[in-house]
Amino acid sequence: MACETKSQLQRSPEEESALGIAIEFPEMQGVKSSVGELPASDLENVIHTLTVWVFRSDDKTPVSSPLELDEEDFPVGGGVRRYSIPVSNAFAAEKPPVDVFVLANAASIGLAEGTDALTTDSDWSALHDAFFGDSDTEPYYGFGLGGGNMNKIVHSVDPDLGLPMSAYGQEMAVEGEDLVLRVRTLKLKRMVSRLRFVFCKTRTEGDEAEEVAIKSIKMKPYLIPLQEYVFTSRTTGIRITETELNDNYDERYYEIPGLETIAENDNPEALIYVNQDPITYDNLLNEAVDAGKLTDLGYTYFRESDQRLSGTIEYEVDGKSRVHEFNMATAGDFARNHTWTVFGYFLSGRNLQLALNVLPWDYNLFNVDFSEESLNVKSKFRVDETSAELIETSKDHYDVHLLPGLAAKGHLTITTPVGGKLMIKPSGNTKSFVVDPTVAFIDPTVNNGRIDILVRRNPDIDEDLTGHYITLSFSVEAGERVIDANTEAVDIIYKFIL
Repeated sequence: MACETKSQLQRSPEEESALGIAIEFPEMQGVKSSVGELPASDLENVIHTLTVWVFRSDDKTPVSSPLELDEEDFPVGGGVRRYSIPVSNAFAAEKPPVDVFVLANAASIGLAEGTDALTTDSDWSALHDAFFGDSDTEPYYGFGLGGGNMNKIVHSVDPDLGLPMSAYGQEMAVEGEDLVLRVRTLKLKRMVSRLRFVFCKTRTEGDEAEEVAIKSIKMKPYLIPLQEYVFTSRTTGIRITETELNDNYDERYYEIPGLETIAENDNPEALIYVNQDPITYDNLLNEAVDAGKLTDLGYTYFRESDQRLSGTIEYEVDGKSRVHEFNMATAGDFARNHTWTVFGYFLSGRNLQLALNVLPWDYNLFNVDFSEESLNVKSKFRVDETSAELIETSKDHYDVHLLPGLAAKGHLTITTPVGGKLMIKPSGNTKSFVVDPTVAFIDPTVNNGRIDILVRRNPDIDEDLTGHYITLSFSVEAGERVIDANTEAVDIIYKFIL
């Protein structure tokens, strides 16, 4: 049953139509991550307040009063609850495109000087232009370098505030008929990213024993932006205000105090990231920390950056100073809602080795779903490389040679439309193959929405099928609608060959 909001209670008689909104909230406890996602703690997931503003795209006027939700309106323990924003009959008849702003945990932002606080009275321009940066607002101070005060750098999440999250959709088409309208799905993302350093060393004894200590870790200046937009439809919300590049970034560096004691680990190479799914790797590190085999310096939360983060680690071996530089692989890897882990380990000989990885910190991509019929593919179709012989023929094109007597295994993850049917259609020498299944129901409560697909040789055909092939295409049936799912589900073309 939809929750009654303030906007509904103030609804005027002529507002007989409604714009339906379904919001998927995070599970607060006991959550499990699908492949391709990095987990977040309960505090990093928590939402205390959420506000939705909807404006006409043409003249920027509000469609209705904002939808303002408090914690008592959220479903217990996460899940989906549907709400509605009343709209006029004239709007329902015209169905103009809309701009939608979604903000969670507004009190956690600490807006920069010159930006007004965002409220239900904020107009389109105030929301569109809102930005945040270093501020005097405790406890986050804008998620920057604290104006040079290391005590203002954020290392933990305030349980009363949570982390700032937002979503923004421009020129969104309004669909539906009569009294039931909807727009497509928006995804709510954290506006900050996090940085983590972990260390260990192998044990040395007797004459080979060496004292190892990390003296300091420094991240170079001009990497954290001074200002960031609250709402952005781009990868990052960096707010460019000057012509000189350095004028947009903090000139200070970030320094982490050193370590005199480093955990010992007989096999530190086992903790190197080797393309595991992120949840597996995160568990691997956390288990090593819990077992005393890895020293964790914890997380640091910063405003996102489109720069290539880099810095130096100063350490000592038997009193002799050494320096090791570290660099993020690609500029833009520290965009909002990402985690960068720097794993340092000392082997015999005591030269510092570094293993670096950046992973999407997107366990909180909670869907703000404005349509229960929308298509949401959380992970695209992939073929398991261990189940067949994959040969890359061109960019994003692979020949999948089936192994004798074995089926090629593929999978994708779809969470909506719930109850819809995923239709898997082979093309090519279709009689030579068996595809199982060709129809699968979409249900996010079963295996987190993952659908496994097997492709094998047709055992009923007793003739030489060498060179026969098929490709797969995808569509979704939701009620009377048929949705082409290839754009959402496919970014690599697989050709299955006998």
